[in-house]
Amino acid sequence: MSGEPAALDGLVTTARAAAADDALFHLAFDGHVARLTVARARRRNAVRGDDWRVLPALVEQAARGGARVILLASDVAGSFSAGADLNELAALHEDAAARLPFRNVMRAGLDALRASPVPVIALVDGDCFGAGVALAIACDIRVAGPAARFAVTPARLGISYPFADIARLRALVGEGQAARLLLAAEAIDRDEALRIGLAELAGGAAQAEKLAAAIAANAPSSVAALKHGLAAAGDDAGENHDRAFDAAFGGPDFAAGLAAFHARRTPEFD
Repeated sequence: MSGEPAALDGLVTTARAAAADDALFHLAFDGHVARLTVARARRRNAVRGDDWRVLPALVEQAARGGARVILLASDVAGSFSAGADLNELAALHEDAAARLPFRNVMRAGLDALRASPVPVIALVDGDCFGAGVALAIACDIRVAGPAARFAVTPARLGISYPFADIARLRALVGEGQAARLLLAAEAIDRDEALRIGLAELAGGAAQAEKLAAAIAANAPSSVAALKHGLAAAGDDAGENHDRAFDAAFGGPDFAAGLAAFHARRTPEFD
């Protein structure tokens, strides 16, 4: 990563601090694709509080650094994420004062991923359990590799799942399938995840890369507006989105798209 604008100095410092030897998340840029890699092999990519804490800064750095899409993938064979770090969860049994801060920092990390101004693709090819599922469903699109397995496992530990994560799961797969995943806590394979809507595409890294490239090639203003429209709710949100729809016809991306169409060439957006 090189040539970051001065405005990113604070975020870059934060992100580099997160990229210490034991960091879980690592950010790098590849053109307009930001690669957010999950890598802590000795703990099967278990997520700790400090990992959730740094995630908002990494997402912001990706967006402000010119990324048009974020690709979240594991660098550990056989594991996307084993879920929350059990050592930290065990500490919450005796330390009641730590429970709310733990939930809040996890929520802030997941909400930052969900609210990213650029789309986020999760490539899951290996075990995706517990909080790992929460991480995946906070993304916009999930690509499931051949080895993907999903399990929402808090009921096996005698705990629950945060409300926002239950809501996201239900929105993806429906109430009945969400109940099945949460209450039985059984693992499902890639084909079953695709069948119920927990994943959108089958394929490995090549499929995820192809999807990321397709998104990055489109007009950034259009992608941002469409992502916002998908997340919006309520009459006011709809009216605001439609006003943005109207305004886009006077914008530079539409002018560039029209010019490329008339010239019969692939558009290039700034």
